[in-house]
Amino acid sequence: MGVKQWWWGLSVAVLTLAVPKPAQAARSVNFWFNILEVVNISVSDLRRFVDKNEVTPRLQRTLRLLPEKDRQGFEQVLKFKLPLETRRVVRLVDAPMVEKALAQIPPLFLPNQSQSVLPGMKGAMILASIPRDRGGFRDKDGFGLVNILEAYPAAEMNMDIPAMLRLGQQGFDIQKILGGGLGF
Repeated sequence: MGVKQWWWGLSVAVLTLAVPKPAQAARSVNFWFNILEVVNISVSDLRRFVDKNEVTPRLQRTLRLLPEKDRQGFEQVLKFKLPLETRRVVRLVDAPMVEKALAQIPPLFLPNQSQSVLPGMKGAMILASIPRDRGGFRDKDGFGLVNILEAYPAAEMNMDIPAMLRLGQQGFDIQKILGGGLGF
């Protein structure tokens, strides 16, 4: 092997090692019920629940922590999906009304890191709206929280269950939450 070929091989190896690895999507979520009750659930368990209504033992223990009304709200939040196309999501994520709505969402994530959560949330929403067959995370009937978790650039997420349930109690009137600007 000549010096030129050896140098090429070394250059490719150095470049490969120097390129940063892409951010890994959330593998698990810590659901905070209060300061003392925290449950870690894998995103794959949440996906099984959304897709097949299959309740894993860990998810079952989590659901038992909630009163019946809150359990239904929690399930509704997990299963809710937006049927928006990617082009529309890309246009909407920077719209003032959506920025305002998204600014209310970061308190769901603990600790409250609204400055760091918002850019990742926007990117995850866009990736969640891209169909899976095109490299995204969207399901056939739309995208929701689990799709966004699958796309969010953090290995682990922390979510405030009481805050998530308050969001769910708004009845998922997306038009109301986003100020009527979706135009379904």
